[in-house]
Amino acid sequence: MSIRALCRDPRRAVVLILVLWIVIVLTIMAYSLIFQATSEATVTGLRKRELQADMLARAGIAKAIVDLRNDLIFSTDDDIPRFDAEGDVWARPEEGKDEVVLGNDDNAHYSVRVYDEEGLFNLNRMSASNMMLLQTIIERIGYDEEDAEIVAAAIVDWRDSDTTPALPNAPHTEEGMAYAMLRLEDLGQRGRVRDEDIQPIIFRNENFLTVDELLEVYGVTPDLYFGPGTPEAEYYTQKFGGPEGERFHIEERTRHRRPVNEERPLGLRDYFTVYGEGRLNINTAPHHVLAALAEAAGDTNGDQVADRVLRIRRGGRRDNFDNSNAFQEQQDIMADNDVGSMVAAASNLYPVGVRSSVFRIIAEGKVGEVSSVKEVVAARSLEVLIRDETFEAADRARQRRDNQSGRWERRQNRDDPSQVVYPFVRIVQAYHH
Repeated sequence: MSIRALCRDPRRAVVLILVLWIVIVLTIMAYSLIFQATSEATVTGLRKRELQADMLARAGIAKAIVDLRNDLIFSTDDDIPRFDAEGDVWARPEEGKDEVVLGNDDNAHYSVRVYDEEGLFNLNRMSASNMMLLQTIIERIGYDEEDAEIVAAAIVDWRDSDTTPALPNAPHTEEGMAYAMLRLEDLGQRGRVRDEDIQPIIFRNENFLTVDELLEVYGVTPDLYFGPGTPEAEYYTQKFGGPEGERFHIEERTRHRRPVNEERPLGLRDYFTVYGEGRLNINTAPHHVLAALAEAAGDTNGDQVADRVLRIRRGGRRDNFDNSNAFQEQQDIMADNDVGSMVAAASNLYPVGVRSSVFRIIAEGKVGEVSSVKEVVAARSLEVLIRDETFEAADRARQRRDNQSGRWERRQNRDDPSQVVYPFVRIVQAYHH
C-alpha cells in the first residue's frame, strides 16, 4: 500500500504504528529475557565454582588431618623415640598437598600447608621471668632498647593477674596509671595534666585469646605487629594512626638479617601463638625464632646459632630433607656443644623440646579464577579407648574393609589387651577468610 493511500485512510496508519510499537516492545522483552537468562547462568556457574572451591579447600583440610593422624600412628612404635620434625608427612608439600587435581578437571585443585604452632613462642607463657626474650624479639623487629623494654613490660602486664607494673622504675605503682603517665610524657603533656585527671590505660589482666590482641597493648604499633612496611601495617596505620610522640618508631637495623626464605619483614605475629603447652619444638622452629631465643640467652650472634640448628636438623640441605638428622631426643640437642649450650642457657627463658601437638592448617581450593581459603587450628593426641562389644564389631569391620590388622595390633596396649591407644586430631579453632 502506498503512502498516499495510508494518508487517505488515517486508521490504517494508526494500526501500522501500533504494530511497530508492539514489535519494538516484544523485541525489548525478548532481549531482557535473554539477558536475564544469561546473567542467571553466569551467577549459577560462579556459585557452582565457589561451592567446588569451598569443597576442595575442605578436602585439603581433610588431607592434612589424615597426614597428622597417620604420622602419630607411625610414631607410636616403642622402639623409636617419638618426635616431630620438618621431614614428617604432614610437613612435606610434595606428599599430596600441593596443586592436587581432583577428577578430570585440570582447573580444579587444592593446596594445603601445615604449620607447627609449637614452633613459635606461646604468648601466654610470657612473664616477668622471661621478659628479656620479649624485649629481644621487639628489638630485632626494630624498636630501640628503651622502647622495647616498655612494650615487653606492657605485654606482660596485659596478661598477668596483678596490677603492679612489670616495668622497672615505673612512674607509678599501679600499672594503668604508670603507662598513662609514660604516654603523657611522650606527648609532652606530663606537667600539664594533674595526676587526678589522668585516665589510666586499661589492661585485661587475663591470657591472650588471640595473637591479634597484641594490637590492643600499649606501644604495639601496626609496624611492630605486622612487620615494618607490610601492606597490613600500612592499612592499619592509615585507619587507626601510627605511633604518637617520639616513642615506638621502627628503626632500620642491619645486624639482624632476614633469612633468604622470608619474603616480607617480620613482626610480632611471626613469633607468637596462643596454642600449645609452652615448649618450643627445636625441629620445627623457624630461623628467626631460634635466633631470638639464642640472642636472649646471651649469644652475641643468634643468627649463626639458628643457621647451625637448621643445618644439623636438615643434614646440610635447604630442601628435600628427611628426619634422619632431626633431634629425636633431648640428649641429641645437648650433644652438640653450640646448640646444647644455647638451649641450656635459654632453659630459664623458654623450654625446648622435640614434640608438638597443635598445628595450623591453611588450605586453598581453586576452580579457574575462583578460590576459597580455609584455616583451622588442630590439636593432636593419643588417647586410650576401652574395648567393648560395639568397639569389637567396629574393629572387625575396619579390619575387613581397610586390611589394617597389622597396624591396628601395633596400636594395642600391650599391658592391657582391653585397651587401645588411638590417635585423635580435633579442630579447636576455625578462621573465616
